[in-house]
Amino acid sequence: MLRPHLPENLQRVGFLSCLPELLRRFDVDPLEVLAAAGLTASALEDPDGMIPYRAMGLLSQLSCEKTRCSHFGLEIGRQIRTETLGLLGELMRNSPTLRVALQDFAINQHRNAHGGVTYLLEDKMQAFFGYAVYQPNVPGQYLICDGAAMGAFTIFCELAGTGHASALEVLLARSEPRNVSHYRHAFGVKLAFNADQTAVVFPRRMLDQPVAGADVRRRIVLEKQVQVLWHAGGIDIVTQLQRELRVALIRGCFSATAIARQLGMSRRTLDRRLDASGMKFQEALDDTRCEYAQQLLDCTQLKIADIATIVGYADPSILTRGFVRWAGVTPSQWRTKLGREADTCADNIK
Repeated sequence: MLRPHLPENLQRVGFLSCLPELLRRFDVDPLEVLAAAGLTASALEDPDGMIPYRAMGLLSQLSCEKTRCSHFGLEIGRQIRTETLGLLGELMRNSPTLRVALQDFAINQHRNAHGGVTYLLEDKMQAFFGYAVYQPNVPGQYLICDGAAMGAFTIFCELAGTGHASALEVLLARSEPRNVSHYRHAFGVKLAFNADQTAVVFPRRMLDQPVAGADVRRRIVLEKQVQVLWHAGGIDIVTQLQRELRVALIRGCFSATAIARQLGMSRRTLDRRLDASGMKFQEALDDTRCEYAQQLLDCTQLKIADIATIVGYADPSILTRGFVRWAGVTPSQWRTKLGREADTCADNIK
């Protein structure tokens, strides 16, 4: 069945406006990188400007190659602060508690970008402030992972205070780099590579931490302004479903009824709206599972059986059959091919 044609996912420039100066520090011409990514010389000048989401990944990949800096994703992530998030960042700074601030971003992040999703998940003891890519075939995904982790860490410390950083753990959905010292220095907390998600983890009780300097009256104004903010354009039902499914797989609860509830509608209404868009729930779920599995195969060293469990399959053979239909090869063949390409890329960066 043909999938519905969706508009191109967009990313607000925001923190990327710092990229040209960052490249110059490495003696790299930013105009050369921008051109190679298919962008104009002025594409990153306006923080409220928009670029294709895929171009953000390509910029990260090309910057890594040109600077020969394998941890360049961390350098980009250091630029992420509430200030670079525009109106959403100001809303976060004027939230009464850390929970509300992080929820503000998770709920409204789609106003700044489509292609990746920010989330806040909680269990009995811990909270997870993370980021996941749901757009297929985005280049430089491990660099996006690095940048998102660094950004989440920086935002947490900004809102809660650096004195609480020691309680954090950083999960990275990527394999351990050859030189881990850059990561240890950047975060200074416990790191877990080859994780199933990219997130900052901290004690749940810390969500009640007040945000210093929050202005209740200013927040009322900001809430109204955010409701009409659409930097990345409107969000259709298929994109809403993709975002929700990607987080639901991490949460481990992805039934159609549960997803419809998360989207604020009945199962029947969800099915009707998907039918009108030319999509079925099971098709969207299968696509999301395969994309998630591909990311874990590409970026981590997790066993295929473990990846099958993570994406919600009880038997690895089910993942294999679905992956062959989706990618034309088995998961192990995919990983072997990617391994050869990764070795070539690593040799170029050395």
